[in-house]
Amino acid sequence: MKNSAIIAHPLNPQQSNVADIIQRLEHSATIVTGNQRLARNFRQIFDQAKISSGQRAWPAPDILPWNAWLQRLWQEAIVNGKTSVSGYLLAAHQERHIWQEALVECAPDFSSHAVDQVIARLMDAWQMMWAWCLPFGAESFDYNADSQLFRKVLTGFRARCRENDWLTFAELPEALQENFRCGTLQLPNELVLLGFDELTPQQSSLLQVIVQARCPVQWLRLPGQVARVTKIGCADGRSEARLAACWIRQCLEDHPAASIALVVPELAAQREMVCQALDEVLLPQALQPGNHALERPYNLSLGKPLSHFPPVSMALDMLGLSDSVTEYAQISRLLRSSFIAGWEQEQSARALLDVRLRETGEWGTALQTLLDHASCAGQPYACPLLAHHLTAVLRLIQTRPLSASPGRWAQWFEQYLKVAGWPGGHTLSSGEYQVVQAWWTLVSQFAMLDWVAPAMSWETALDRLTQMAVSTVFQPESRSAPVQVLGLLETNGLQFDYLWIMGLHAGAWPTAPRPNPFIPLPLQRSAGLPHSSAQRELQVAEAVLGRITESAGTIMLSYPQQNGDEVLSASSLIETVPELTGETHAMYRMLAWREIVHQSRRLVTFEVDPAPPLDKINIAGGSRAFKLQAACPFLAFAELRLGARPLGKTQIGLNAMVRGNLLHRVMEMVWGELAAWDALNTAPRAQLDKLVASKAHAAINEIAPSFPQTFSKRLQRLEADRLSRLTQAWLELEKSRPPFHVLAREKETELTLGGVNVRLRIDRIDQLASGDKLLIDYKTGPVKPGQWFGERPDEPQLPLYSLVYADGLAGIAFAQIRIGNLAFKGVAQEEGCVPGVSAFKQLEPTRDCANWAEVVANWRQTLEKLGQDFCAGRAEVAPKQKSITCAHCALKPLCRINDLSWISDADNDAILDDC
Repeated sequence: MKNSAIIAHPLNPQQSNVADIIQRLEHSATIVTGNQRLARNFRQIFDQAKISSGQRAWPAPDILPWNAWLQRLWQEAIVNGKTSVSGYLLAAHQERHIWQEALVECAPDFSSHAVDQVIARLMDAWQMMWAWCLPFGAESFDYNADSQLFRKVLTGFRARCRENDWLTFAELPEALQENFRCGTLQLPNELVLLGFDELTPQQSSLLQVIVQARCPVQWLRLPGQVARVTKIGCADGRSEARLAACWIRQCLEDHPAASIALVVPELAAQREMVCQALDEVLLPQALQPGNHALERPYNLSLGKPLSHFPPVSMALDMLGLSDSVTEYAQISRLLRSSFIAGWEQEQSARALLDVRLRETGEWGTALQTLLDHASCAGQPYACPLLAHHLTAVLRLIQTRPLSASPGRWAQWFEQYLKVAGWPGGHTLSSGEYQVVQAWWTLVSQFAMLDWVAPAMSWETALDRLTQMAVSTVFQPESRSAPVQVLGLLETNGLQFDYLWIMGLHAGAWPTAPRPNPFIPLPLQRSAGLPHSSAQRELQVAEAVLGRITESAGTIMLSYPQQNGDEVLSASSLIETVPELTGETHAMYRMLAWREIVHQSRRLVTFEVDPAPPLDKINIAGGSRAFKLQAACPFLAFAELRLGARPLGKTQIGLNAMVRGNLLHRVMEMVWGELAAWDALNTAPRAQLDKLVASKAHAAINEIAPSFPQTFSKRLQRLEADRLSRLTQAWLELEKSRPPFHVLAREKETELTLGGVNVRLRIDRIDQLASGDKLLIDYKTGPVKPGQWFGERPDEPQLPLYSLVYADGLAGIAFAQIRIGNLAFKGVAQEEGCVPGVSAFKQLEPTRDCANWAEVVANWRQTLEKLGQDFCAGRAEVAPKQKSITCAHCALKPLCRINDLSWISDADNDAILDDC
């Protein structure tokens, strides 16, 4: 066999062509590529050549990436049983576990939040030490604290590996060299390297051994094309991606059979933005609901963490369910997931069950509570299929071992997901099926931790499995597509008809140095390690850009001119490339799908479109109909007649409404005991404090069963203390009032105004010494009496109360009970009936009223009008003050207030144009 020399210079391989490579494959050559995509591409080229020659069957070509080739060589050596090097080759997840053990041993106080990132850098440093043949001497690593830590962790790591006869992948080329020297590995007829920009010293050493074993080795590169290269500047990254997508679409329309590539240097960070731009331009129907699984006309080279795929994130959520309390957000994802059996039959009921849990306001839900709700037969949120699976899950959780080996936990995880009904909610798409298979492969890899890890708890096992899912990058395979989306380094060996490289601004290309912190920087730079210096990054960038600009006939280079407030410029490496003019730039401008739909709109204006009128309506929400009608007529119609309300919100602790209700209840019970001003002032302080404390605890005991997860014993004690202090402070203020008698507490009554019949509950009615009544409403938020007046009052509640007790009414007042802000705020017939409450003559809105009866009459007239408008069906979108009324309104998507504003602006523009 003819000997072959290895090319020493990493950027000077021999040129070849596709026909030559196909011929070599036909003569049983082994081709080793620099990446998986190139291997797949040449398999397709070889198969297509065979099909074109009329063949119906042929041996599969021997093409595989470098790491896969090393893995196969090691497996062959093990299977042959003739390997000269013993040892168990660690999988990546097994190796990571050993690094973690070594790190924890050397630095037990290390922050758990940073462990994953640190271990990844430790493993990267270990791999580079072998790849670049760096010395392991202690003196080299006394550079700084990071390198010293690496040396300590590395010592523990290597000790574990030697003790157990473990071999890491970084050491594999050296182990294979021994096998080649001993002749225990079969050599290929010819070894061809394709798609490498450079060879590491470790790779060169292995290949030299293969050469010495009399195997021909060739390092080939396809000849470059004479390209038409131009550049273009874009406003920002989003407009750049959009313009690239339009250019690609134009190329496809002009040349449907063309091969096209979009190269994105920062693909990981810009993945979602690029995909959205391509979808909008190349496949706009994919943006419509229900079409997310449509096959795209582009392939993406970069995968995502396996944990980011919905089937896997749901599997992890299911495994994380606790038999005690689980966070509501996790329960909500479960109820809305289409990967739990029975979803197609129960999706509406499960959505209603989600709403039901939101209404409780609790941050967490017990699994048994969820099961109880799902089992409520006759309720709209009943989910019998879900209840069946939850019952099985609860039964299995009760048998969960306290500790088990990773292999045993893998079996338990599989059984758990099976009884939970995962992933059986709907028929899986091709991509989802591949994700599920990748998940089971991951679980099998987790079971392989038996070799390196002891028994562990369920929490530790689930945490380790989750970390593996996060660190595993996966990309479902799809059919070949005319457009390839690649990173810069993945283009090596590939050729296209059209190529667009985006993101070539000075801050991104050449890339900034990113030296590994655990290897001394002088050692990295002297060995020329990747990312070790700006000079090396410049050399690599020049070489890669030079190579890639020869891989297509037509090449566009682009760069964003701005990123937020940062002004960007083109990379210095493309300064000499001719730039397109603005006119040429406009050639690639095309309307997006949403813009086409928008331009084809037909507006129909409804001058008057009232809702169907009502003869009479009962409102259970007290004054809410009048409050909403005053704020915005459409809001009252949508909420009270259509039943459109925002979903409930969960939070840690009690929400403001519950805490306000607790205060109301305490006040009700306290004044039920005191009844009058005399009793308040004559009661000893100790007795009063005891009374308040007992009523606070009683109110809490009443409401606590409704919040079993939130209202813990400790929180009950804290809330009781808060209520007691707040109530005691308020009673001190009440002592400063003139004598009064509490006539009624939480008084229920009804009132009809303008056809609206409302049921009211008045917090308190005091009878003053004059015999007149003062109506009081407790508030824990900020209040202003000015909110009662005008044609559209913000707070019509107390004016409504005044109409029930118009005769003998002394005044109305808010009791503002807030820590640090205790006060009566209201309006009265005469000055001095309550501290801080002014006579109506002192207030701007009522200064012109002749008497108190006229004030009450004005309220009646205003509220009658609001009630009549509500019953008449007045439901126009007319917020009282848009900036305030709409600020926290959840119904803006329903009323489309922003669309109305846009139409109004467009109409004004049209009028100006006509003028």
